[in-house]
Order: sequence, then C-alpha cells, then structure tokens
Amino acid sequence: MRHAPFPILVALSLGLAGCAPQEGEEVATGASPAGGRPTLAAVADRLPDAVAGFTRRDTTWHEQSRAGLGVAMDYDGPARSAVATVSVYDRGLAGVPDNTDSAALQAEFTAAVSEAVAMAGTRTSQRIAERDRTDVEVPGQAPMRCATLHGTYGRQEVQTLVCLGPAAGRFLKILVTSPARQVRPVNPVPFVVGVAQAARG
Repeated sequence: MRHAPFPILVALSLGLAGCAPQEGEEVATGASPAGGRPTLAAVADRLPDAVAGFTRRDTTWHEQSRAGLGVAMDYDGPARSAVATVSVYDRGLAGVPDNTDSAALQAEFTAAVSEAVAMAGTRTSQRIAERDRTDVEVPGQAPMRCATLHGTYGRQEVQTLVCLGPAAGRFLKILVTSPARQVRPVNPVPFVVGVAQAARG
C-alpha cells in the first residue's frame, strides 16, 4: 500500500532547520580554513542522495539569506511514507563538542524537542507530545540523542523522531515524521545512523 505524504509530514519538516551564523565564502566555495573544521558546504556535500531507503530531495541554504540558520536538507522515505529534515548548524559556536553529554549538546537537544512540540501547538488540528528519549548508537562514534513524539493530525496518528548530535564541529539535527500506523512501518533508526556517519565523514 502506497502512503502519500500528508500535511503534517510536510509541516513538521519545515521551520525546524538548525541555526548557524553567516559563514560567507565558505558556503559558496566549500574551502576549509587551514587547520579548522570542514566548511558548512563541505559537510552538506557529505550527505548522501539516498540512505536507508530515504531519498534526498531539496537543500535550502538558510545561511545565505540570514545568518544563523545553517543548511537544511529534505528527504522522502520509502514509498513517500515518511519525510525527514536534516539540519547542520552551529549557533555561532567556534566548535561544537564531539560529546553528546556536553552542556551545549544537551541544551540544543532540549531546544530541538521544544521547537517540535511548540510548532504542533500552533495548529488547532494537531496534538503532539513527547513519549520517550533514548540514545541511538552510531558505531565507533558519538551517539545521537533522540526523542520520540506521538500525536495526531486531525484523525491521523503520527510520530516524529527528533535526534541531535555533533558532526564535524557543528550540530546535526534530524527529524523523521511518519504515520504511526503503516502496512510496512518505516524504521527511522538506520536513516539516522547513516546520516550521522556521512555527516561526520
């Protein structure tokens, strides 16, 4: 059975891109500063066109039009049964610690979950709440900290996985939204792991 995307999938994948300050030429050229972290463009180029059944669709360079918004990439899940947004940003930090338990990562994770819940609260037909938190292990690398949100959009039950972790000196935020009930359920974990490994190089 083919599941067409519905409004909540698109809605939750918009407006939640991560933040980063303006980086000027590095966005356009992808050149890495001598001895520094990879550029924003270089990290974006690492992200695959397809991973774990998800296909990359659009890339939006928020950084070019407004300092602090980084870059966001949209993905469609298998048979369009899910949508995902991957954001890379740094909120002005010279380097994000490569440690999921760092104060910076913990604060940003809390903000990411709050943003997703707050966005749902602005829609009269949508209700969503956090159900649980867990760490998704990435072999040989720092884990991705994730929260599972469950709720409804109209009569449709939906779930969103919000994950955050470090990647090449920046924040890496991944949101995956899908119907809660599907004939062939989409497992977002392999996508999260694959994206994290690619972004980190």
